[in-house]
This record gives sequence, C-alpha cells and structure tokens, in this order.
Amino acid sequence: MNMLKELIVRMALVVCLSLSFYSLGMAENEPADNALQLGEIIVNATKMETALKKIPTNISVISKEQIDKYPSNYSVFDILREANIPGVYMPFSAYGIDEDGLVSTRGGEVSAWGMKVLINGIEFNKGNGYIVPPRLALHDVERIEVTKTPSAEYGDQAIGGVINIVTRTAGTPLEAKLGAAYGGFGGGNGYGVINGSEGNWDYYLDASIKREDGYQDRTYMDDNNVYTRVNCHFNETSQLAFTGSYFDTRANYANGLTRDQFDQDPTQNPGPDYELHETEKLAALDYSQMFGPHKLKIKFEYKDELTNMYWYNYYVYDEAESHPEINYTLNHTFGQMANKLVIGGEYRYHTIDTKINQATSISDIGTLIGDREREDTTWAGYLHDELSVTPALTVTAGIRYDKYNQEQTGKIDASNTWSQDNDSFSPKFGMTYQFDEKLTLFGGINSGFKSPARVPAAATSGSLDPERIYAYEAGIRGQLTNWLDYNTALFRHEVKDKFVRPSSDPTSKYENAGETRSQGLEAGLNAKFQNGIYSSASVTYQDAEFVDFTSSGVNYDGKSLNGVPEYMASIFIGYRHALLGDISLNPVYTGERYFNYANTLTEDGFWALNARYTKKFKQFEFFAVANNIFDTQAVGCGSGNPGSESLYPYPGFNMYVGFNVNL
Repeated sequence: MNMLKELIVRMALVVCLSLSFYSLGMAENEPADNALQLGEIIVNATKMETALKKIPTNISVISKEQIDKYPSNYSVFDILREANIPGVYMPFSAYGIDEDGLVSTRGGEVSAWGMKVLINGIEFNKGNGYIVPPRLALHDVERIEVTKTPSAEYGDQAIGGVINIVTRTAGTPLEAKLGAAYGGFGGGNGYGVINGSEGNWDYYLDASIKREDGYQDRTYMDDNNVYTRVNCHFNETSQLAFTGSYFDTRANYANGLTRDQFDQDPTQNPGPDYELHETEKLAALDYSQMFGPHKLKIKFEYKDELTNMYWYNYYVYDEAESHPEINYTLNHTFGQMANKLVIGGEYRYHTIDTKINQATSISDIGTLIGDREREDTTWAGYLHDELSVTPALTVTAGIRYDKYNQEQTGKIDASNTWSQDNDSFSPKFGMTYQFDEKLTLFGGINSGFKSPARVPAAATSGSLDPERIYAYEAGIRGQLTNWLDYNTALFRHEVKDKFVRPSSDPTSKYENAGETRSQGLEAGLNAKFQNGIYSSASVTYQDAEFVDFTSSGVNYDGKSLNGVPEYMASIFIGYRHALLGDISLNPVYTGERYFNYANTLTEDGFWALNARYTKKFKQFEFFAVANNIFDTQAVGCGSGNPGSESLYPYPGFNMYVGFNVNL
C-alpha cells in the first residue's frame, strides 16, 4: 500500500511539474510529429457527432496510433483491458478463459452486463446485455470511445457507460491485412481483413479464428468470428449500411480453486469440464438522410443466439431480439448560439427460453428439471440537447423515458411463472467551459436504469426491482503542450436497488441491495516526445460500499462491493526507433479486493509487469509480448467464504509472438 501511495504522489508531482513548465513557457516547444489536438477529436458516443471538448464527462478516446501499440491482442476488449483506462476495471480471464466480458466502471459491480457495446453504432451485447469479448475481434479500428457514466441516450444496458468502436474506412478500392500470433499457454489466433471504398460504396470484412489454451489445465477457447459492413452512399445526403456478424465458440471453463489449491498450484483444474458451445448471429440495417443541416437516422437490429453449457447442470439458452430505432438531429442556431438537438425513440423485443437438465457433463445429460420461457419488451423515448452558449461554454441536457414489461412462464415449476412491469425517467445535465486548449472544466449529473431482464436467465426472479443510478462528476482536461495531455475527474455514483448475488453459480439468484455508493478520483496523462519516447499513466481511487443492504437477515452496511479494487494504477513507457523498432514496459497495479458480502474473503493488491517489442519491415510487422514477466501469483476473481472459496487465478507469465502484414 505504501508503494502505491508513493506512486500516486509521484504522479501528482508530474502533473504539477507539467503545469509549472507550462507557466514558464514550455508550451512553446516544437510540436511532436503527427500531434493531434484534443479539440480536433470528434466523437459520436452521444448519438450525435460532437467535439470531445464539449463532452461534459471524462470520456476516453483511444486513437488508431494508440491501438497499434497493442499488436498482439485478438479483440477490442483485450485492447481496452491493456489500455488501463482511468476509472475502468477489467479482470483477466474470468473463470479461466476470456469468454466473459467482466467490467466495472467507477466502482460499479464487476459483471458482464454493465456496459453497452457498439460497433459503428450497432449494438453488440447479447440480447440479455451480456458482453462476449471474442465477438469483438476487429483488426482495423480507427478509434474506441469509452464513457463511464450512465447514458440518457442509450438507457437500459448502459448503466455503466458505453463502448463505441469505429472501424477504419480505407481510401482505396482494396486494402488487405492479415496476421497471426502464438501464445505461451498453447495455441494461437489468426485473422484477415479486407477494406475498401470506390464510388458510392465502401466495405469492411474481418474474419478471425482463435485456438488457445488458458492458464489453468484443460481450459481452452475455440472461437470463430466474422464481421462485415457494407455501405452504399446513394448521393451526398443519404446512405444505407448493412452490418452482419457471425460468432461461434467451443470453450472449457476452469474450476474455481480453494485457497490451499491456489497456493499449491494455481494452474491446476480439479473437477469436471465445464464446457460451453455458443452461436451468435446479428444482422442490422442503418439508414441516414440529411435534410439540409439536419439528419434522420433509422436502424433495425436482429440477433439470434443459442448457448449450450455445462455448469453443475446442463443449460440451454435460446435467445432472439429485435430492435428498431429512429432519431432526428436538428442543427440550428438561437441568435449567435449553435444548438444540436437529438429526438429519438426505440422499441426492443427480447425472448429467451431456458432449459435446465441434471447432468454430469455436456454430453451426459439427464432429467429435465427446469423449463422457462421469458419475453420482455421495452418502449423508450429520449431527447439530448447541446447548446453552445459561447465558443467556450457548452451546456448539455437530456432525458429518457423507458417502460418495460417482462413475462415468464414456468413449464415445470409454477413458481417460475410471473410477470413484471415498470418504468423510469432518466435525466441528465452537464456543462463544459474551455479556457483554451490547455484547460477545460467539465461537470455533470447523469442517471440511468437497468431492467431485471439484463441478468442471467436462470438467476432472475419476478421480485427483482430495476436498478437505478445517479452519477455526479466534475473534472478538468487539456493539452498542456503539443506532446502532453491530461485528464482528471472526481466522481460519485449512487445506486438504488443494486443487482447483487452471493456467488457465480448460474442458479444463484440476484437480489436488490437497497443502496450502494461509490466515489473516487481518476486521472490520466499521455505524452509523446520528438525523440521517440512516449508514455502514459493512469491512476484510480474508488471507494465502493453497501449503504443499505441486508441479505438473509445479515446487515452488510459499510462493507465493500464484491471484486472492486480500491486502487488501480498503470504506467506505460516506450521508445520508438526507425531502425531498432518499438519497445515498451507497462507495470500495472490492482488494489485489494473483497470477494464476498462480509468482506472476509480478501485478496491483497499486486503488481504485474508487461513488455512489448515491435519491429516493422515495410508492410511486415513482427511483435513479441511478455505478460506478467515476474509470474506474480494473484487471484483474478472469486466468490465464497474462507474454507469454501472459489478462486480463479490471474494468468501467470506468458508470451505471444506473431506478425501483421499489410498487403
């Protein structure tokens, strides 16, 4: 802990020194090559195109240049995990493999249902909100936008924020690239991309496979993924895009370990094979039409998903979802004030059939013990307004209304038959004031809700109330020089009726914690020097606890939320040379965590050191990556109580070697 506090102090000193240098005139240095001013960045995570400097939250934008520093990663989720974004926690290898997208933002619950994921504006969560990382296997990405607050524009599923992935559009009729990597635990992955534009058409096709073993014995991931997007520009004012996606996987989860087993050998996997077979399909149409300065957008998404898995019992989840949405953006002025107003509405219809059989493996299936059909519908309308009062001052406001209904029929157990409906208003308000490129103040109040339909089908119940969040933040960001930018924010999240559950067992029911609260500080620095040295640093402090929660007669008020680290820190420093290549080091700190309500199952904070080397030879790029160089043994995630715990290890030392080729 003392080491971490010392690091935080040093990072604070770096910020102070940078500000001091600026005041002494250091901002007059010559610009670094290809320097990008923060004010030039345009984002669309708010359902309208707007400048980053006008966003009243500490949004993180990962550029293509930054993405290229992580050449070995198979999916965008892997990149986000290694980028160590302030305020975002993504555990490695949940349950032994990377098939589950666990994430926590600003002290929120560590779960795979916490954020909405978009690729070019199309939703890529499963119908019940689940994030599947290998489904995000994209290898020619222009940028990634990450918001960490609930979103009045996106509503349900976006209670922890939004990840918006934008693929690159090639400027020639045909560009292609391919690559492959081999992993130290066994197996590897490969991909191929074609990307082009000509006349009124542009297209993108990305196909990839993954055949990798996990850190624990017998764990593996056999993934196949195809993503495509074809866009037709009818004229200068209208276009229609088709998005298609196919994903299938065969994987084997690990068994959780007791503390004694973990200390003896964290790579062991005692117990049965917990196999997963899953197929996910998506098709979407996205139409946009300009009417002078105004813009109409209409989209329709359809998903079809089938999951078969053995986890103590045999489960079959058969899901489908239809989601049409329409919005209209008005760009106009009030006197000298520019104004953008988005008005929209959407409908969501989701069905999931769940069958549960007694079983000893995925191939030895016994008696049917559970059979449920559930459907949920949501109607929503939203409004989002951005008013540029002056060139420096921007005021943002919005509101969203959601009304949902879900009905479940228990075909075997009548107690599993229930219906539920509820509604929610989610307002937002924010302001930014830009003194200059070096200093922008921002602050905001956001709110959101999550319906009980966005939890595992076997873990929900008719008595689960919707989750509601109220988020507050204030911060500063800016570009001190052409080679140094920074961001920092204070935040506080209050959640009513928080979804929590005591274990990772699929039948472990979610329940409502009356109230939880998280508050803290996040900060980041990015530097790029003319001499080839580049660096970044991030630090997060977050205090997340139950404020009002009693479960099974036990009061847990004041206890920390499960799995959420109090401190997180990362330093990334690299050197790029035309002849020698690109080498970087990345120490990462994860703070102390608790894995049960009572906070009796704990894991100390730990450091892991990663290193990367990349060398380019014209169109060919070779890379070597070493993760957890000192083979630090630590718990990645877990549940249970001392003596009956279920722990999953953070992956030990491993290497990747591979190549990328631009054709």
